[in-house]
Amino acid sequence: MTMQKTRKITFSLPAEIVADATSGLLLGEFNNWNKEQGFSLKKSKDGSMKTSVELEAGKSYEYRYLLDEGRWVNDLNATAYAEVSSLGVLNCVVNVPAEVVAETKPAKKTTEKKAKTEKVIAPEKSEAKPAAKRTTAKKTSK
Repeated sequence: MTMQKTRKITFSLPAEIVADATSGLLLGEFNNWNKEQGFSLKKSKDGSMKTSVELEAGKSYEYRYLLDEGRWVNDLNATAYAEVSSLGVLNCVVNVPAEVVAETKPAKKTTEKKAKTEKVIAPEKSEAKPAAKRTTAKKTSK
């Protein structure tokens, strides 16, 4: 019965780092560094790659990118870097904000838009038929 808040985090690699790679994976603590559970990167027209992942709010995760030619690369925009001395590499670190204020605001706007849409659609359907009845009713009373 654990209700954990998650945040959608977008990870991206610029075209300069992607170079000739045609595909890649996002791997990290959030998927136990398992290639079968890696998040596929989508290549954009500008040559960059990105993916979005839902991660538990308030936590930090280490991660890296594995490109199709077997090349491991880091995120130049990482929050921080963690040294893995046994491998002689630096892992990227992402801190997932615990604050959920930003998620609440879009949800309200979406609800408001849906409500407005429903108000616009529903009266048009319901007014069309009663308008004919009102006209008939007015004619009858004259």
